[in-house]
Amino acid sequence: MGRKRRKKLDQRERSASEPDPSMRRRKKWTVGVLLALLIVGGGGAVAWLQNRTAAKFEQAPRFTLQASTGRTISLEDYLDRQEVVLLFYMIHT
Repeated sequence: MGRKRRKKLDQRERSASEPDPSMRRRKKWTVGVLLALLIVGGGGAVAWLQNRTAAKFEQAPRFTLQASTGRTISLEDYLDRQEVVLLFYMIHT
């Protein structure tokens, strides 16, 4: 067998056993994207579980507040008459 022919056969054998560089790159990107999605999804699930609101029909603690008119308002004043929505505005200074 001639040198050139032997060299061609060696190249074919080598290329058949080694994957194409573009395939390796695609595989790395696929693994990277899947890993990123897993991390982001897992982080979102943890954040959601930690920041859940109170369960429906859970009784709120009793409180009283001073109105801008000077009158004292308590939760009991409104409990059986209407729904109460309490808003907290958080300001970071």
